[in-house]
Amino acid sequence: MRVAKSDTIAGLPAEVARSLVRLFHGGTFVENVADSLLRKSGIEDGENVFARLEQAGYLAKVQVDDHGYVWWEATILGNALAMASFGKPISRKTADRLVAGLVDRASEYNADGSKPLFIAQIRIFGSYLQQDIDPLGDVDVELSYGRRITDPKAIREYTKASGRTFGSYIDQLFWPQKELVQHLRNRSAALNITLEDIDQFTDTSKVVYTIDGDPSAAPPPHDRSLVGRT
Repeated sequence: MRVAKSDTIAGLPAEVARSLVRLFHGGTFVENVADSLLRKSGIEDGENVFARLEQAGYLAKVQVDDHGYVWWEATILGNALAMASFGKPISRKTADRLVAGLVDRASEYNADGSKPLFIAQIRIFGSYLQQDIDPLGDVDVELSYGRRITDPKAIREYTKASGRTFGSYIDQLFWPQKELVQHLRNRSAALNITLEDIDQFTDTSKVVYTIDGDPSAAPPPHDRSLVGRT
């Protein structure tokens, strides 16, 4: 997702809405965590703000505890907003080139059987599929992947071989996933890659790559349960 700073989202300036949703990205928190941000933005009626974000589909109410605190989490749409950029639009010609490069890099990755992961499928969704839209904000991409290597020791060895320094053991374990996304994105801010199951919020998508349709791909393991779909 790409938005303009001048946009209004759920009645809020786009930058404020993005900053607010980011507080709830990847976790479940009480709305009090947003008090400071709301005050800094000159917003007094926080309850109304959360109601509008919920109605617009960016936040979901998880529970109200015994003390009356409301717990919220970002929805799929909210997570997309949390990752949104305020970059310049791109032409459809550029978007076509980015998609072609994405498919080439997916095939390149899957051809290497030593990689700890494999790409099962890549789907495009969003404004790219509407041919009358030009320029585009970005290209929305769903990535589904599985594991070739499941042994934690082998993952650590692979991670160590990268020569990178990691702040925690969890960072080491998730390096293969991060590496895969970085490889596919190829430093392009216009490729918005999500691991979410887009069937939860759209019925319009286009498959641009599958491992089954790639004769150059190293065969995937017999157990092909996907871990790249949340």
